[in-house]
Amino acid sequence: MKVYSGISDLDDGLRGAVLTVGNFDGVHLGHQRILRTARALATVSRAKVVAMTFEPHPLAILTPDHAPARLTPWEEKARLLESAGADAIIRLESDKSLLGMPAEDFVREILVSRIHPSYIVEGPNFGFGRGRKGNVELLRALSPKGGFQVRLVDSYRLHVEAGDHVIVSSTVVRELLQSGGVEDAAQCLGRPFALVGEIVSGDAAGRHLGFPTINLRVGDQIMPAEGVYAGTVEIAGWRARAAISIGRRPTLSGRALVIEAFVLDRSGDWYGEAARLELVSRVRDQVKFDTREALADQIARDVQAVRETEMGL
Repeated sequence: MKVYSGISDLDDGLRGAVLTVGNFDGVHLGHQRILRTARALATVSRAKVVAMTFEPHPLAILTPDHAPARLTPWEEKARLLESAGADAIIRLESDKSLLGMPAEDFVREILVSRIHPSYIVEGPNFGFGRGRKGNVELLRALSPKGGFQVRLVDSYRLHVEAGDHVIVSSTVVRELLQSGGVEDAAQCLGRPFALVGEIVSGDAAGRHLGFPTINLRVGDQIMPAEGVYAGTVEIAGWRARAAISIGRRPTLSGRALVIEAFVLDRSGDWYGEAARLELVSRVRDQVKFDTREALADQIARDVQAVRETEMGL
């Protein structure tokens, strides 16, 4: 899959592409439905499927205090877009000049002039251009002169375990994660949510309790609710079960939020390695125990719960 860095990097190989534009944070089931539709159109017309996305999220430039936390870092998003069917990705750098373009100019000067798409495929809530004045109706109005057709893809609706019917969106996934609903978030994503980062050294508190952990440092990725989770870890191509803790370690008088995982049936330090922690299910809340021994006993029970969790490994 080819990644184009900005408009100046585009070439004639994209002419006639089936194009979809969006932030695609999380690459959830709604995004995947759009890409499947694009793939079907591209197969018939023997064209490429191109996903145009923005880095960082436009709100991080326009209203930084209200920018949403990321579900997927850039590398993870690119990998997921490829897996969902994109042949190429156009990564546009979000800046005030680009985000301030009138919607009509964005279509004419960037989408049509530089890409010449045969189709533009979007969901019903698609918005673009200055003040998000652009929408699917505007695309349809501009399509005759632009030489492209517009395909509208219905929103993805599902019934989550919490009992609600939801329209899948990045916002809904964030809300589910921040309330600890990782199982419902996985339903919306079509896979478990993953924290992605670098393994760093910790204070060896877990080792002293008999459960040595890896510590993960993430960037601006969203932080799920504090708690203990059953999940998996992926490092350097191998995967294993893991008991994952997100919290401030109240029994150990911790203050900083820490992401740590006890990897079952493997040992090593792996400092400096990239890792993915997939959160499969929530085991329990963070609790302050009276003694370290009581905490160690609870961790042993947590590890057993992880062993008994179905994960498809």
